Order: sequence, then C-alpha cells, then structure tokens
Amino acid sequence: MLALQKILPGEGLSLVDVPEPGAPGPGEVLLEIVATGICGSDLSIDRWSPSYESFMGKCLPVTLGHETAGRVIAVGPEVDHALIGRHAVINPAVSCGKCENCRAGDTTGCNDRQAIGMVRNGAFARYCLAPAAYCHVLPEHVPVEVGALAEPLSVGAHALITGGMKAGDRVIVFGPGCVGQCAAALAKHLGASEVVVVGMNDGPRFEVLRKFGIETFVDMAQPGAAETLAAIAGDGFDLAVEAAGVASVINQALSVLRQEGVLSVAGMSEQPATIDILRIVKHRLQVRGSSRTSQAAWTLVLQALDADPQTFRHLISHRMPLDQAEAALDLCRSREASKVLLYPT
Repeated sequence: MLALQKILPGEGLSLVDVPEPGAPGPGEVLLEIVATGICGSDLSIDRWSPSYESFMGKCLPVTLGHETAGRVIAVGPEVDHALIGRHAVINPAVSCGKCENCRAGDTTGCNDRQAIGMVRNGAFARYCLAPAAYCHVLPEHVPVEVGALAEPLSVGAHALITGGMKAGDRVIVFGPGCVGQCAAALAKHLGASEVVVVGMNDGPRFEVLRKFGIETFVDMAQPGAAETLAAIAGDGFDLAVEAAGVASVINQALSVLRQEGVLSVAGMSEQPATIDILRIVKHRLQVRGSSRTSQAAWTLVLQALDADPQTFRHLISHRMPLDQAEAALDLCRSREASKVLLYPT
C-alpha cells in the first residue's frame, strides 16, 4: 500500500510502497482509512524540528497521519466483534500504561506516549492498526470525513476545558490556525456570549470561522490593530486561548483578560516568552498550559459532531488523494488551506 513516511532524519517526507499491516493483535483493531487530515505537527516532522527529532529519531521509518477516521474491518483477540463494520476515529495519544502517571490513572500525563503517526505507524495509508481502547465509534449520521476532524477538535476542546470555559463567557482566541479554529468553533457551539479571533487574515481562515457565526476578527497586519483589539476587549475577556505558538502573543493575551481571567496556552512556541508577572499578580490572572487531550475533550467533540456535523464540515477546505501529498503539504505551508484531508490511493 502507498504510505507517507518519515524515512530518515533531516528534512523531507516520502511516498513509499509498504506492506499492509498484518492481522490485529490482542486489544487491537484494523481500520480501513477513509480520510486523514494534515496537521501542523506533520509539517514540523517534515522540516525535522528538534522537538520531534528528540523522540522520533529512533522510530524511523514511520508512517505519519493521526487526524483520521475509517471503518473497522478486523478485530484482534479480546476485542468486541460488534465493532466490525463500524466507523471510528482514533485518539492517537496511546499511553504506555507503565509510568507513574499512567499507574495513577493520569494517562493524559503519560511520560512515554506511543503516539500513532509519530512513534507507531499512522493513517497516511490505506490501513492502520490501533488499540481498540483508543478508538471511538463515530455517531452513525456523522459523515466519516467529518470524523477526521475529531482529533484536532479534541485539542481545541481540551484548551477550553483547561481554561474552565462556561456558557456565557467572553472568549478570545489568538491564532486562527487549526487549533485556534477548532477552539473558536467549539466555543461558539458551547454558548460563549462572544468569540473574537485574533491573527493574520491570510488564507481562508477568517472566512471559515464566519460560517460558524463568529463575527469579530482582529487582523494584526492592519494599521491600528492593537488599538482595535483594546477597544474590543473593553473590561476584558473571561478566557483567552493562545493557539498561535508565538511567544510575543502571551502578554498580548494577558492584556485583554478581565480580573481573574484565564489564559489557556495551547500553542507550542519554540522560543521562550517574557511574561508580565506584575499584571498576573495585580489582576489575579491564571495561566494554564493545555497540552494533549483528555477523555472529557473527546466526549465533548463527539457530542458536538453528533449535534451539528454539517457546520463542522466547513473546517475542511481541501480534499486530495494521498499520491498528491506533496502538493497538499505545500497548500498547508503557504496557508492557502484551512484543513486538508488526504484520501488513500
């Protein structure tokens, strides 16, 4: 089967022919993949960012792809045969089950994750093996390709949960990339009284979010953007989500919070940030890191997709065959795309 792999250290990915997976082992399922989304982490692996090199180097070659949905076509021992034929999505953050955090029941905090699409072979291929415990059955009326959005949506959902978002809150999201879009769309779905998105209006990202009923945007490339942002903030937002992964955005986000507001940091900046500690102390602000996802986030996302699958479909901007992966990656690099789905060939 054709697969998109990281074969060697250094820049670049390769489309290669690889053997199909064998029969699923104990506790595993075999999925026939329908669609898999390109993630920002795939771009980082492509350019071999040091943070990925540090844990992936010993795992090569490996098939990428972790934002996926497919049909269960076989199950291993100890797995319910009723899953066969069902559409499912994969939580790719497979925990080791052995570290101190796992033994304490905190699998989200696992110290040795075996991430599908990074450490274990992923879903940029026709077939993918996954632990049954990390597969979620997709509600029957949700289109399978929409299911491929569940993983990035779960990251956005976890950022909102980490920030303690409640219906009626004023929410501001910095960074209209995939995680920011997902957080903003879910905040709107969950009843935020106002959702504002801040970032560069390049590509289709603001237009996509307008389809979710989000009306207020601040394009930081425009003259007077800082003043516009301050005016919109007024007395401050209840929750700010930093999804840009830009160190300088942290203080900007802190500056628009109300007293006792919360900043949920989901963006992964490779540069250290200088933080306005005085503002945090004087305004009793909270800064919370949001990494990975939780079972609560997956439950929230599947409920949201079940309630309104067609609206969330707007996040998908491009659908392309796997054998055009390089062209698809170029679309993502240039920010001409919102979410690109690849289909097996």
